[in-house]
Amino acid sequence: MKMILRRMIAGLLCLLLALPVLHVYAEGEGGAAEEEAFYLEGDTSGVAAMSFDNSSRLPVSNVRYQKFQCTDGTANTPACPNLGVGIKYIEGDDKNVDGGGKWRYVYCLQFSKDSPSGGQAMQHSGWTSKKIAYALYYGAVYYGKMCRYGSYSTGDWQMDYFVTQMAIHVLNNEFTMAAFWNGLNKSSASQAEKNLVYDRVGKIVNDAGSSANYGGFTSDGWLDLNTASFTLNGYQDSWYASSGLYASNGVFHPVFRSYYGYDFCEQLTEYSVQVPSGVNVRKKGSQLYADFDVTVAQSQYKQWQLTGKTLPITVKASLPRYWGGGIYRSTAGANFQDICFLTWSAAGGTASFQKSVDLHIPKVTRDLLLYKKDAVTQAPLSGAGFSLWAYDGQKYSRKIGNFTDQGDGSYMLKGIDHTSTKDGWFLIKEDKPPANYQAAYRPENSMDEEDYKVYGGREIRMNADGFISDRVQDPFTFRDEPLIPEADIEIIKYDIDTGANLEGAVFSIYEWNKDKKEYNSNPIQLMSYDSQMQTYKTTSSLTKSSDNEGKFMIRETILPTGYHCPWSKEITLTQPGSTTIKLEAGNYPGRNFTIHKKIRKDEVTWEHGNPTFFFDVWGTDLEGKEHTYHCYVELDQEKLKEQLADEKEIYLSAQTTVANIPAGVYYAKETEDVMRYILTDVQTDLKNVQIEKKNMEVVNDIQKIQALVTADLRGADGSVTFENRKVLYDEYSDNAVVTNHFVLKKS
Repeated sequence: MKMILRRMIAGLLCLLLALPVLHVYAEGEGGAAEEEAFYLEGDTSGVAAMSFDNSSRLPVSNVRYQKFQCTDGTANTPACPNLGVGIKYIEGDDKNVDGGGKWRYVYCLQFSKDSPSGGQAMQHSGWTSKKIAYALYYGAVYYGKMCRYGSYSTGDWQMDYFVTQMAIHVLNNEFTMAAFWNGLNKSSASQAEKNLVYDRVGKIVNDAGSSANYGGFTSDGWLDLNTASFTLNGYQDSWYASSGLYASNGVFHPVFRSYYGYDFCEQLTEYSVQVPSGVNVRKKGSQLYADFDVTVAQSQYKQWQLTGKTLPITVKASLPRYWGGGIYRSTAGANFQDICFLTWSAAGGTASFQKSVDLHIPKVTRDLLLYKKDAVTQAPLSGAGFSLWAYDGQKYSRKIGNFTDQGDGSYMLKGIDHTSTKDGWFLIKEDKPPANYQAAYRPENSMDEEDYKVYGGREIRMNADGFISDRVQDPFTFRDEPLIPEADIEIIKYDIDTGANLEGAVFSIYEWNKDKKEYNSNPIQLMSYDSQMQTYKTTSSLTKSSDNEGKFMIRETILPTGYHCPWSKEITLTQPGSTTIKLEAGNYPGRNFTIHKKIRKDEVTWEHGNPTFFFDVWGTDLEGKEHTYHCYVELDQEKLKEQLADEKEIYLSAQTTVANIPAGVYYAKETEDVMRYILTDVQTDLKNVQIEKKNMEVVNDIQKIQALVTADLRGADGSVTFENRKVLYDEYSDNAVVTNHFVLKKS
């Protein structure tokens, strides 16, 4: 900076906090006395508010440091200075919120003069050389702190003050390094201590004389803070929820570094954080430059999540641009030393810095879970198909995606984006109902029904809290009405023996009456016969209702000619929707049961008449109806001529058949009122005929038996042979039978 600028800013003093003047033990560089502390006073004109906002009265206190003071009373001369000092610091620097608890050191010039004392006011009178400004910046700056540049430090803060003070005297041409060594040798300090401080002072003096060490300084000795750097560390681009707020993770930690990276945050005079509307700054301390994070109200955060949001966070910082060694001089007389310390020029402009970073509220996507239920039982239903559609301002024109059937009655669509549709409106369509359910879900109310008519589905909206509907209380559950069970009946009528289709039957269908708990007596329809398909069919579908409970009885009310045991079938409709029930109705043809009679030729006396035998046949058909038949076998001589003529044949046989018996299980036996003959054996070669025999008495050396025949005539005819022996030859004739027939004539 040009010398003219120095003259312009000479006399300006940083504003210092007004505090009471303290009475302390004070001693000049050359002697000791108990005096009032001096204070600094300056011209406040044109001085803006600073971080160290000091008023025009600034007390300076002393702490004596006499480790290197001469002990033999030698005079204080430039050739051999007496090196006792008072450690001087500005009271009040630590009281400012941005002072960080620090006091700036004050250093004396002109060691051979007295130290200011007695409450003397020291006024700004100019600026030191750049070499002294160098020492002030890199040496010990704050009370209790060591040299900022580690190579200059002794490791002891009091000794570092001494090193900095001695370097300033040398750089101010008050004495030489050789004289400094002379003074050291007059003290009682150890040789190691003398060597240490001499080395450190020499380093400051040598480095202050090297132009290579003045990066960041102007050519005429000012530290230019435009070369400083300002960064924000510690913050994270993420958020956490806390007490109704969302706060940014980490903290914004300002780092303001001057040349060589020394922290200069406490010198900042302006520090402001600019955030978008809806974002609040939360500072972590009382300092102007305290760490901070930012918060967003939960409701606002969720709203911004819908579309995503970039939040620029801008921090502005400034401080006086030029720093150097301010010189203060007593107005009480020329015998008092000037003093100096690191301060700024209020007339040198401002160094301003700005740092902007972006925090992001990520755009949220949401998953939507639907439920499908039976409208009657509320049972969960799988097998449906759902899709989600986006609104374009007029209609739902674009499919977002299909829901995944999770197999338990729930359906999921993931990753739904609010920005994929207009104003968050979506439409849920049921593209496919579960099997056996109505194609359209049951509307929950009239508004739901209206939406279905207009859009073909149910409207929902995505907002900050999720998915909502102002029209349906539970918009995520869809209830389907089961299809009404109905059926068409087809019956194939066939002969159970041959499998041949049969015509001529009539099938009547009767409906259940829930109140009467029986089937109505009048049929609701007669089935028709399709000759081409050879199938009997219902003329209209059977439909389940609350009255018939889905129950119907199909009866064969007319059988084809020659068939017995009408077929019937009860059906209950439970399967939702339309179906065709195919049935097979087998008819059993009338069964024949043949009884053979077998007797010996040589036991027949034809003069006694024709041997005649009687039989009872009874049983139950497939409908559960009981039947009884009586029949006989007469051995007629005229009809048995061929058997009688066959000399090889021992037996005569005849038979009778009970024809066209309804299929069922029947029993047969021979009655015992037969003249002269007894039953001696019963035989059959059919598997469906079983014979149970029982021995009775022996008559004329011939064993008499009883026999019960069981014939299963459900699937086949039956046949059995009864054998008799003649055991009596008395004068009575054999049995004889006359058969009469009833003839019905139309009147």
